[in-house]
Amino acid sequence: MTTIAIIIGCAIVAVIGIGVIIGGAPFVPTRKKWTVDAMKLANVGADDVVVDLGSGDGTILIAALESNAKRAIGYEINPLLVVWSRLRLRQFKKRTTIKTGNFFRAKLPTDTTVIYLFQVEKVLRKIPKFIDQQRADLKTKKLRVVCFGAEIPGKKFLRELGGMSLYEF
Repeated sequence: MTTIAIIIGCAIVAVIGIGVIIGGAPFVPTRKKWTVDAMKLANVGADDVVVDLGSGDGTILIAALESNAKRAIGYEINPLLVVWSRLRLRQFKKRTTIKTGNFFRAKLPTDTTVIYLFQVEKVLRKIPKFIDQQRADLKTKKLRVVCFGAEIPGKKFLRELGGMSLYEF
């Protein structure tokens, strides 16, 4: 019994902490109510392509697809969470993609309309520049960005709901 507890404890520490070690944010599970609020705040619908920058276990991606988003794409630095989220999202296989790695090195899909962020401040400070670099390749005129738990420094949000702020880029 003790061996199983140690293995489970090590797995939990690895899942939560590996992102921090690699340079990202720690994994914090997103509650169902928060996912509903995020989709409502961004007004996600059938024409939307939702990108989660730091997608963790895929909870936001599932919420986006359940809100009838056209597609949902996740970027996650923690390979353990990538495997877990791919398992959770296998029912949506044709409408979802989860990429392993640092999203700052990625090129967003050109049809991205909504970005979701649950990140630490050191990451959020880099978001405006990251989006500006991607902007020319994006088809949408108004990119909606939902940020949970913290504000994007130097950016004014449009409205708030349940601890989340909506920005437009």
